[in-house]
Amino acid sequence: MTLRLSDVLADPDLGLRLADGDQTALTRPVRWVAVTELADPRPFLAGGELVLTTGLRQRSARSQREFVARLADGRAAGIGFGIGLSHDRIPAGTLAEARNRGLPVLEIPYSTPFIAVDRFVADRILEAQYGRFADLLDEHDTLARSLLSGRGLGALIDSLHQILGAPAMVVDLYGAVLATAPASAAWPVEQILFATRSGTSGQPTILPITVEETVVAHLCCRRPRRSADVLPYAVSLVGLELARRQAELAGKRRLAGQVIEDLVRGIIGAPEAERRLLPFGIRGPDEHALLVATAAGDSGLLRSPPLAGATTAVVEDCLIAVLEPGQHAREAARLMHAHLSRNGDEARVGIGGWYAGMTGLRWSYYEAHEAMNRGPGINEREQMSLSGLLLASEDVPLRDLARDVLRPLREFDAAHAGALVSTLRAFLDANGSVAAVAEQLIVHRNTVRYRLEQIERLTGRSLSGTADRVQFWLALAAARLES
Repeated sequence: MTLRLSDVLADPDLGLRLADGDQTALTRPVRWVAVTELADPRPFLAGGELVLTTGLRQRSARSQREFVARLADGRAAGIGFGIGLSHDRIPAGTLAEARNRGLPVLEIPYSTPFIAVDRFVADRILEAQYGRFADLLDEHDTLARSLLSGRGLGALIDSLHQILGAPAMVVDLYGAVLATAPASAAWPVEQILFATRSGTSGQPTILPITVEETVVAHLCCRRPRRSADVLPYAVSLVGLELARRQAELAGKRRLAGQVIEDLVRGIIGAPEAERRLLPFGIRGPDEHALLVATAAGDSGLLRSPPLAGATTAVVEDCLIAVLEPGQHAREAARLMHAHLSRNGDEARVGIGGWYAGMTGLRWSYYEAHEAMNRGPGINEREQMSLSGLLLASEDVPLRDLARDVLRPLREFDAAHAGALVSTLRAFLDANGSVAAVAEQLIVHRNTVRYRLEQIERLTGRSLSGTADRVQFWLALAAARLES
């Protein structure tokens, strides 16, 4: 309970009298007591003090007015003037300036020592602080019991709403409302997310929720009708609940990822895969599309949930999302790309087609994987090719074979600052046109022919034969996957 000037005035043991001021001014909170005889006590005031003085240095009307004006500038709550020492009554200059400044003046009789007023204020403030501390412990206990009740985040936010007397909500970084109370509360989610990105403040209050030093959501509340001291503890509890959810999700992802990986590699058949994926909400008769994504930076990003309503899994260094029927694949890919790029990392997302059954799931994975490897950004699927299947398959040691094919060219380029690999790639992309290669690389045609001869000599393969050209093309495609 806040201590006010009216409480000090009402205590019969102190015997104070309101010498000047209205009842409205007596509602001002008193944060502490300051005793001073300085002409200018402003450097020692923090605001909200009841300033006690005997007016020792206030002999003239001018000095009395200046003293009161300085207290008003220092945001004092009021003046307690002790009579019977320096002055038999409160000076007229003091009362007149206090009236002008709207500063209440309490008359302290000679029989009441300043230390009695000081002790009264200190005791009441400590009582209020102790009472608030006890209330805060009760509120902490209420929130903790709500979280542990088995009803999770919703129960926690509902209890927080009751404590604050104001609506409260948890929203993730993608605008999904994870919990809100009351249920009818409307929230400007887009404005809230914009405020978190731009660093603007205002209403509602927005507090970040972190898990492993990464912001994963925000706790929002409208202007509380009661004390908001409980908010930091609520933030901690929400963070614990979201960390628990992430740990649970990570376990499910590992299981789902293992099943999908086994399906893609042909380790398990369609009936077994369907049985093991059913607990994750993936039903065989339904049509599903896969997203396959990766980021150049911290793979820890792959552990946090970027998509709502999709089963996600981690296979090696790739994040896989199995989209439910009716989900918009392009929008889901955009959210995933934004998630993986949020730390400035270069992200790649591939979109597979919609197919039914476990075979369709496997086919969509290959399409998405091949699309992802075409480069940074979001890549739509293309018609799957035999070469694409070969490149996507982990069972075929294509990358090892590619390194063997290209090794002599890379070694030559490294030793002589050459451009044999880039010339080979340009030659195959130009369908064997020397003129097109020369124009692209900005060199003479004879230079291109000389480099092609070096490539044939170093590798022992002929660029005029279809079989060797196919080997070169697959080697370069496989090398691109590793870059």
